[in-house]
Amino acid sequence: MNLGRIRRDMKSYLEEHRNPVNRTLHYFAFLAAFLAWVFLWVDIRLTLALAVFHYALAWTGHFYFEGNKPASFRYPLVGFYTGFLWFFLRTAEMATRTDLVGKWVSKPE
Repeated sequence: MNLGRIRRDMKSYLEEHRNPVNRTLHYFAFLAAFLAWVFLWVDIRLTLALAVFHYALAWTGHFYFEGNKPASFRYPLVGFYTGFLWFFLRTAEMATRTDLVGKWVSKPE
């Protein structure tokens, strides 16, 4: 997969997540998903609970705040990797107080 494709997928992801409340819900949803992966080998019940929490937050954001269908229905793998990419870039943005998502997405292909 090339960087141009990833940038296009990320732009599409951001277009589906314009509402600030939805983005906040998605940030915590992907935090829960990340923790689910961390705890996968520790406690499967916690992993499953975090996975359910992830989807509850994400789908609430889409259905109530964004008014669209989650990418997990149409493009599950694209939604998965772009969601995690956005989550890690957003975390780095908060740590460094810089605009990484906007700069990264707007670079020429």
